Amino acid sequence: MSNFRQVHNIAAMLSLIATLDGTEAVFPQWRDRLEGMLGMQNTLDIVKGSLTRPKEDTKVDTSGIWSADFSKGYNPKEIAADWDSLLDLACHTIRLTLSNPLSQRYRKVKPAPRLYSTIVKAYKKNTRTRRMHLHEAFWNARHDPNKPIALWIGHIWVAADDLLTVEELPTDQQITNRLVAGLNPSWSNVRDTIVYTATEMSLDDVVGAMEAHEVSLNGNKSTDLTSVSAAYTKRVACSNCGKQGHPSNECPKPKNFGKTKAGAAVELLPCQAVGRASRGWVLLSCPRGGPANETRIRT
Repeated sequence: MSNFRQVHNIAAMLSLIATLDGTEAVFPQWRDRLEGMLGMQNTLDIVKGSLTRPKEDTKVDTSGIWSADFSKGYNPKEIAADWDSLLDLACHTIRLTLSNPLSQRYRKVKPAPRLYSTIVKAYKKNTRTRRMHLHEAFWNARHDPNKPIALWIGHIWVAADDLLTVEELPTDQQITNRLVAGLNPSWSNVRDTIVYTATEMSLDDVVGAMEAHEVSLNGNKSTDLTSVSAAYTKRVACSNCGKQGHPSNECPKPKNFGKTKAGAAVELLPCQAVGRASRGWVLLSCPRGGPANETRIRT
């Protein structure tokens, strides 16, 4: 079996690798894509350390062997020069996937196995810190009774999904327990109902019970608002007829009662009709702080 391998040019596919910028969210995708590209390049085993550098045989002129077999590719298992060439190629490939700040930070870190392992260890250290924050966001969250219950349920769901990024996904029962345990004391009724039920409730049933409890609370508030509205209506006069005790939309009088057909408001008192002119005109006598004036309106 030949130990020679061809090195594939992956320059055109480097754009498919997410640039590593130091954030934990990017790292998993960066690592998966990078290892795939290094595998296509035939340098992954060198980066991972599974293929170590061969010992140089001082009695053999390896340069002649390399020159004679160049068309066949590289032989990193037997020729140290080929192994060194692929090692440098892998190191440059990794650097091309780093952001400028990270590239400057790791500019002196080499060879490729050391560069790759240093980045992975730094991420794992940050992952432990992030895991602690994610656990705190899930297990120590508290329900705010002044906000819709959907926000509390959504917060727990998002916190549970975030734990999946560190390979820790809570079970449905753990999510259920967290939803109930984090409820505000003002929701003790629904909490006790869920906790002391004869049969253990599923996650969907618990969510439904919380939503139903919120609906009942909102129903009580709506009843209170209706009572306030009724009391207010008794004190305010109708804008259509001027009487108290009912709103304008329930007025028994015709719409626009006390207005002319043309839409102009007319004071019915103390004006008095004093006669009728031709062509439908009516003569009104309306005092305006002085002698009575005669006004004509058309009916």
